[in-house]
Amino acid sequence: MFGISTSATVYTPNATDGDFTVEAQTIVCRLAYVKREPENVADDREDIGERRRLLYTTDYTMPDTAQVAIDGVRWNILSGTYGAITGPNGSVVYRRCEVEKVK
Repeated sequence: MFGISTSATVYTPNATDGDFTVEAQTIVCRLAYVKREPENVADDREDIGERRRLLYTTDYTMPDTAQVAIDGVRWNILSGTYGAITGPNGSVVYRRCEVEKVK
């Protein structure tokens, strides 16, 4: 898949306090904007960078509770937003999930 050329570190919660400090994996990925239908233009501008779609390679299964760090910014994985995108022959080309910037 073209454009999947950024690396991210996947973090899972530690057993002591639940903070996302356990490095699970480094993956190759891409952050893409999520098209939303805003109620007004100001809402769209305010939220444009807060939620994205994470596209990543097929060789990794994202944990249900995780964060990813990309270029020093942390993103929460949104549970239930996972999907596998298939090509014309039915094989999985890449995987995706929704992420939200950690505040």
